Parts: sequence; C-alpha cells; structure tokens
Amino acid sequence: RGTIGDLGPGDHLYSFPRFWMYGRQVRRLRAKMSLMIVEPSSFHGHHMVLARLFHRRFHRVLSCNQRLLAAIPNGQHFVFGDTWVHDWRSRDATKTRMLSLIASKRRQLRGHRLRHSVVRRLRAEGIEADIMGGAYKPFEDKADGLAPYRYSLVIENSREPGYFTEKIIDAFLLNTVPIYWGAPDIGRYFDTDGIIICNSEEALVSAAAACSQADYDARAAAIAANRKAAIPYLNVVKSAARVIEATL
Repeated sequence: RGTIGDLGPGDHLYSFPRFWMYGRQVRRLRAKMSLMIVEPSSFHGHHMVLARLFHRRFHRVLSCNQRLLAAIPNGQHFVFGDTWVHDWRSRDATKTRMLSLIASKRRQLRGHRLRHSVVRRLRAEGIEADIMGGAYKPFEDKADGLAPYRYSLVIENSREPGYFTEKIIDAFLLNTVPIYWGAPDIGRYFDTDGIIICNSEEALVSAAAACSQADYDARAAAIAANRKAAIPYLNVVKSAARVIEATL
C-alpha cells in the first residue's frame, strides 16, 4: 500500500481542508497539492485564515468565498453543489403533495436555527407542510422528502455568495420548487423563475402559505431549466478535478 509520500512531481493531490495540510511535513511532498474550502466562512473560517497564511503550499485554493479569493494569488472560484439523490433520473417525481421541509437536529449555524424557527411558525399559523428529517420525522431516503412535493422550504446552513449545496440541487433534480434562503447570488447559476427567493423568516412563511397548483404549473419551463442546469454540480470531487486540470 502506498502513501502520499510516494506521489511524484507529475501527480496532483486535492482535498477538503485537513490540519495536516498546513504542517511542516507537507514541504517534503513532491506532488502538487490543491485545497478545497467549500463550506461557508461561518463553518470553515479558521481554514480560510490558514489558507491565507499558507497559500504558497498549494497549487490552487478552491473556494466561493470572495474575501479569500481576493486575498491570495492562487485562489480559484469554485462552488459546492453536490447531491444526495443519486437515483434522480429514475425516481418517480409525480407531484401528489404540496410542501415539505427537511431539518436535522443541528442548531449551530444561522440556517440550522432558522429551519426550526420556520417549523414553529408553520405549526403556529396552521400552514400545512410535511416536516421531515432527524429532528422531526426521520427517513432513510432523502428523495422521499422531495419527489412527491411541488415545493420544499430549502434553507442553507449559511447565507453567503456562491454557497449552495445539495439542498437546492436535490430539489431541482426532483422538479421541486425551492422556497429558498441561501446564496444571495443564486440567480447567477439558476433560473430564478423556478425559485422562490426569501431573505427572511417572514418571507419564508409567507411563501409557504401561498403555494398552489396553479403557481407550480406556471413555473414549468423554469423547473425544467433548473433541473438541466443542476447536472454539472452533481459530483463535487469530479468538478474540482476538472477545474484543477484546466490550470495545469
């Protein structure tokens, strides 16, 4: 079995951030190395600080964080995306339900807390929605919380430019309209006619109350466009490899 020490000058190693990547032993690495910081600053701010200090150790630093990219000469714009719904092409996405919300038990970040706050509001105001996820009604297959639904409340963990994840990608793949709190520049990547963009808890709750069959049907062209536009973001590792390869 080989180790990364066996890699030569013609090889390239790329990885999500690990503290060993900033250590002295990396200086002996003969292969090129690139760093992928795909989480928001609210979660990986410490790695962004370290990437600024040690950027010379990396061929490229991949990130969507504008401040980090502006601070280093070898930054490369890169967005996360990814998917947890790998059978999306064959999955039955017939719409039989109106609205869902998926939430884990986490409460560390602003988006985590916002999900739970929205759940409380929906229940208090009698707005019908199927609430799922580890904090409420666990399920084995995430697609069960999206495929039958015309809409889903999609709340990212943090709200930063360029930071969007499988949360919105999975909705697109299953023809579900996201009622979305997240990347303020999401329109740079997807058709906003197929997204209900919200900047506050109040907007999320109001959008949830306004869901309808007629509104969903009117968005058909944008729903199809966003499904197609999501495909390049399905595999973050392969996407990173393509970006890095283009710089070699």
